[in-house]
Amino acid sequence: MTAADCLLEVEGVTFGYDREAVLRDVNLRIHPRDFLAIIGPNGGGKTTLLRVILGLEQPWRGTVRWHRPPGAGRVGYVPQFSTFDRNFPLALEDAVLMGRIGRRGLLRRYNREDRKAVAAMLERLKLTSMARAPIADLSGGQMQRALIGRALVAEPDILFLDEPTSSVDAETRTVFTELLTELNRRIPIVVVTHDVTGVAAQVKQIACVNRKLYYHGDGQLTNEQLAEAYGCPVELIAHGVPHRVLSEHPHHHH
Repeated sequence: MTAADCLLEVEGVTFGYDREAVLRDVNLRIHPRDFLAIIGPNGGGKTTLLRVILGLEQPWRGTVRWHRPPGAGRVGYVPQFSTFDRNFPLALEDAVLMGRIGRRGLLRRYNREDRKAVAAMLERLKLTSMARAPIADLSGGQMQRALIGRALVAEPDILFLDEPTSSVDAETRTVFTELLTELNRRIPIVVVTHDVTGVAAQVKQIACVNRKLYYHGDGQLTNEQLAEAYGCPVELIAHGVPHRVLSEHPHHHH
């Protein structure tokens, strides 16, 4: 992949909180059909990197450049499930409908096309029977699907997900996996996770973040590299799929 194909470039980014650097000199490129897993230990800077990429934090040093900026409201973001206020008095379909706001601006009313898009998404996510249920009544897996639905009805040009497979049931995992595989034919997907097994079959590239970033364009990590990134030996568990994660390859930075 050349820089010309690059959709988004993170260059020399250093950032932290209270003068304590959480990210140090991080470089990363995202290309149009990437399925990138950003992995690493808790507190290593994964979510912080995501926040910097999304423009929610300004780096101390370095730049984040969109070479082909997505359309307005076209960056899909699925936050960590635990950050969403479940007590907000909102029906499931209305929560998903909020994803359409970016497409039409805050004060424009939802139209039939919006409602059709949401109905199709609920069908796809196996949530139709819960459409009118208050979000407070949803299970963890249903809530996670609703948050994904909200991001996808915006028809994003790129999708970021933060810990999408934590607290989900088997049905959600299956629906989710199929959906992401299909989406990735059209748009790049970036998943932040401490457990790559949930999306192992889809992952094409891996970036390991523990203050610094180790990038693996072929989706392969060795035990040594993981140990270096996590700061301790890590046993890789292959659940019948991600054996390729174990193979040796030359160490390179992007």
